[in-house]
Amino acid sequence: MRVALRRPGVWLVALGVGAYLVFLAVNLPASWMGFALESASGGALALGDPEGTAWKGGGVLALRSRAAYARVTEVEWRCNPLSVFTGRLNVALSGAEHETQLRANISIGAAAVYFQNVEASVPAALIEPAIPAAAFAKPEGSLRVKAESVEFGKTWMRGAASAEWIDAGLSGMQAPRLGDYRLQITASGDRAELKLATLRGDLRLSGEGEWRASRPRVVQLRGTAEVAPERKDLQPVLGAMGARGIGASQAFAWTLPI
Repeated sequence: MRVALRRPGVWLVALGVGAYLVFLAVNLPASWMGFALESASGGALALGDPEGTAWKGGGVLALRSRAAYARVTEVEWRCNPLSVFTGRLNVALSGAEHETQLRANISIGAAAVYFQNVEASVPAALIEPAIPAAAFAKPEGSLRVKAESVEFGKTWMRGAASAEWIDAGLSGMQAPRLGDYRLQITASGDRAELKLATLRGDLRLSGEGEWRASRPRVVQLRGTAEVAPERKDLQPVLGAMGARGIGASQAFAWTLPI
């Protein structure tokens, strides 16, 4: 065996194989990034029309729920190839298109995905494919999501994030100008706590709820709703929420499939 390794031809073959493997790694296709993103998100995100390589490229980010896809925005990414030696792939992701803006640092591991410095602003209509009730209500306005640090595993979640619904409206229920709302999410282990608050508006909502890894496609919320007496046009909204009456604070309880 030692004699074989001393032969120049053997070393040249080994060098050639090594150079070819490096070439393949450097030119890893962009579709691999789509596969990694879909796997890390549990199928919630998908990447269409990938271009470039896995280390630097672009494509169309889409949100998936069941069999439906909703286009989010065109995105670009840059990766640090050396990060794979730490057991994670570090990705800087950004995108902007019309009313949509996205920026995030993502670290993809074998068993978890880690998000840092997330800032996203998307049209509220984007959630229609994800939440069946939204397809009927036709949400308007914009959704703004922020998170400094959030980590997801297959059966757990850690970190905190906030989602704001700005200039909220429901055109499917003839209910424009509802207000601005914030949902605060704090997660640890297999459970995430939710807190709902009204920032401004004639429909005042407050409440709390939870998400559990054992039921990943269900969000539960409970709280109170109150409508300004002059906004009688919002009665259908209260009815859809399970609340009754105008003016007085009304209790509601939601179980939302996603």
